[in-house]
Amino acid sequence: MESHRWLPLEANPEVTNQFLKQLGIHPSWQFVDVYGMEPELLSMVPRPVCAILLLFPVTEKYETFRTEEEAKIKAQGQEVKPSVYFMKQTISNACGTIGLIHAIANNRDKINFETDSSLKKFLDDSMPMSPEERAKYLETYEAIRVTHESSAHEGQTESPSSSPQPEFSHCKMKASPLRRSASLTLIRCNHVASAKATSPVKATSPPVSLQRWRPTIPLSSIGLHSFAPSIDEKVDLHFIALVNIDGSLYELDGRKPFPINHGQSSDDTFLEDAVEVCKKFMERDPDELRFNAIALAAA
Repeated sequence: MESHRWLPLEANPEVTNQFLKQLGIHPSWQFVDVYGMEPELLSMVPRPVCAILLLFPVTEKYETFRTEEEAKIKAQGQEVKPSVYFMKQTISNACGTIGLIHAIANNRDKINFETDSSLKKFLDDSMPMSPEERAKYLETYEAIRVTHESSAHEGQTESPSSSPQPEFSHCKMKASPLRRSASLTLIRCNHVASAKATSPVKATSPPVSLQRWRPTIPLSSIGLHSFAPSIDEKVDLHFIALVNIDGSLYELDGRKPFPINHGQSSDDTFLEDAVEVCKKFMERDPDELRFNAIALAAA
């Protein structure tokens, strides 16, 4: 069990972009929503894209797969290039921040840092460290911890007194869930409280209809909060980063012992290649709808 615990971070481009700004990242690259996996919806994402953050549910099926995947890679091996920056996660609820660090650290040649950037200092200091040492360094790196906490609170969408609270608290999820297929014209979550979609905007190729809607999600399932949550609240969703490093697509997850090489990629095909990886996560849990992705794209 991790000895440190932070507040969960929201899967919301507005929050993540403000977080990066506070860490001293120039806004020449910004996070944007990925609305779905069909070509019509991917065409709405600005290019180029240099990283994807995927938020997904940690289920029994996923944990079984993770154990089998680790054993297979240990037995068969894989290529991980020395240029990959990877760190372990030893802080509960810090997966969002670690995903951001993975996204930025592996695109340093593209990112413009402010002169006093606290994230650049962290990366410079931790570059020669092992993944475990980087995790320990983050535990004591106050500038990132304070910024994470500020961003976690900033993601809160309403105060406790602003409206009556139901039997269990809810909040608004500002990022749209990933669309699974073109035939899915409305996303409905049976496991969440009632939510209404805005009027759909018809896409050019039926039956695709794009909907920018904001479902209400139980706090315990998503880690978003309408008021300051308990630091001990259980969150069963997890962030990972997908990045293209020297022509290979890597999955970077601080809960895993090493990066996962998903094969060849390029700057031109990265978004489509990363979406194929996201599809595999969704196919493993076909009854789950709690998937969300945001892309780090040129502004």
